[in-house]
Amino acid sequence: MSILTHDFEQQVSQALADARRQLLAKLQQASQVHERRLHAKLTNEPESDWVALLSEHLGPEYKDLIIRLERLEATQCQFDLGLFGFCSDCEEPIEPHRLEQDVTTQRCARCDSISRAQLNGHK
Repeated sequence: MSILTHDFEQQVSQALADARRQLLAKLQQASQVHERRLHAKLTNEPESDWVALLSEHLGPEYKDLIIRLERLEATQCQFDLGLFGFCSDCEEPIEPHRLEQDVTTQRCARCDSISRAQLNGHK
């Protein structure tokens, strides 16, 4: 593992822990009873089940936090599988500057451009 990859892995691990803490704090301080109950449930569930539970039980006000958590978990899985830094479409290495901007980046610049063009074409 290169030093740069190790730095990215530490960054993801820290960001994932921070996102989980932020989420738990937000749920614990929530005014809605179902959110506080979900907080209690999450503390007894494996972290790998959190995204599914959150998506099922929370509204759009949590959308950005859930998406961030999901992206960080996907990136952590890529590290575990030895696939971090490779494009999910063409499997070529992702440009380092793209990973430095967002460590959860899933595509190289070329494939990202193609994907965005396809999305814009379907709107």
